Amino acid sequence: MLLCACARPISQHESSTDTLAATKYGEVQGFVASGVKTWLGIPYAAPPVGELRFRRNQPPQPWQGVKKCVAFGNKPIQYMNMFGLERSRLPASEDCLYLNVWTPQTAGRDANLPVFVWIYGGAYHMGEGSDPMYDGASFARDGVVFVNFNYRVGPLGFYDFSMYGSRFESNCGVSDQIAALRWVRDNIAAFGGDPNNVTIAGESAGGTGVYNMLASPAARGLFQKAIAESGVTGNTESRRMVEMNNAIFFEKLGVNPRTDINKLLDMPAQDMLAAAAYTLKEGPRRHPGIFMPGPVKDDLLPLHPWEAMAQGNARGVNVILGTNRNEGTLFALLGLLPKDWGQVEKMLRDNGTADSIPAVTDLYAAENGTKKMTSLAGDRAFVVDMVKSADAQSVFGNTYVYRFDYAPLLPGLLALGAAHSAEISTALATNDHPFWLLTPAARRKELTQAMHGAWLNFVKTGNPNGPGVSPAWPQYDPERRLTYIFDQSNSVEANPHNRVYEVWKDIQLYQ
Repeated sequence: MLLCACARPISQHESSTDTLAATKYGEVQGFVASGVKTWLGIPYAAPPVGELRFRRNQPPQPWQGVKKCVAFGNKPIQYMNMFGLERSRLPASEDCLYLNVWTPQTAGRDANLPVFVWIYGGAYHMGEGSDPMYDGASFARDGVVFVNFNYRVGPLGFYDFSMYGSRFESNCGVSDQIAALRWVRDNIAAFGGDPNNVTIAGESAGGTGVYNMLASPAARGLFQKAIAESGVTGNTESRRMVEMNNAIFFEKLGVNPRTDINKLLDMPAQDMLAAAAYTLKEGPRRHPGIFMPGPVKDDLLPLHPWEAMAQGNARGVNVILGTNRNEGTLFALLGLLPKDWGQVEKMLRDNGTADSIPAVTDLYAAENGTKKMTSLAGDRAFVVDMVKSADAQSVFGNTYVYRFDYAPLLPGLLALGAAHSAEISTALATNDHPFWLLTPAARRKELTQAMHGAWLNFVKTGNPNGPGVSPAWPQYDPERRLTYIFDQSNSVEANPHNRVYEVWKDIQLYQ
């Protein structure tokens, strides 16, 4: 048998009985543990190394025999380490394009179960499918086939060098995401999943990935439902933004891209780490309000997501879209926000919107210091474009919008509030987010039952209402903009972001 990725020993409580599945590239065998069948480290693409570095995703080579998939594949090269937290001890490698599947132990190949595909976040610079927070066992126990996958991050996945030479292609990380969804369409029936009942979901950069799949013509028809948690919908970069970020990256790297771009073809991936970290920090300092390097406008993403959705690119796809109440606080802690109001005014002047300064100033007049900056960042980066997207998609598919207002005890003590990413473990029922360490178990269970319950209902039926969800979650429309609030006591609010939206809706930065 072939061993898939890196070795993971099977314990005495596990077996590989009845876990043989035939993919279009070859047979794979997983294991059974705690009532869940699991396959780890299935290759869904050719390793993006050598001639495939900086190139879009290519299919894997078929194999002979049975590939034993009992170990996570290598995680992608990581270009960011948030607060020194390492989510796994797996080796990082450019050979990282692997996916993982969890199914109920009782699911046969003809089970035709709903499928949930998770796209991790990490500011386009970090993340891995092997993160314990993204474990799929809970969904599998509830009758859902769960899939997650690795995609390239940092300069290898999301920096666009295509303007410097034909050897470089844009949106390599986006192409990985599309390839993973194609693999699901072509192979998930062998694992008991229904390829015509697929929900994609993700948070932060993964939530942005969901918006991008809704917007990409190449992803059309690969899924039927979508959940975007805290996606930065506007982070589909213009040529101007790409050039501004690239200038900082190459300055630190000490490479002239006009003459020496091919040095990147065989440069050790780790040698780009310092330049990527510098770009993340220096970009907002020089150009307040600029997005970090991420997806770019090209043939895969010709429009901003809300523009593509307004044209019906995701016609018939039901969606849940949402944000957290205090999205900006975590980014202030990371030093990625404008430091003072002078930088905010510079941001607006530099983008030809100086006439909006009085309205923006008035919007945040009641707040002071860091709170002023974090509110502005959350509104501008997360809220306004989410509303645009919800308005657009509600014409073409059933749309549900939420805001997560509950502040777990630890981020509450740190003045982070209902911070960015706080909802992940409640939505996925994985209980592995450090923010929740001090929160009473009973309260955490209640929130998980509500949010995870809504996600499960939506995955199975296209409607979040059902067991565990109270009060009822109304469908969204552009007139009332009814929004479900997850908090100590869940509720529904009409148009909670109206004033913010009216001030920011026409302000475009670095386009």
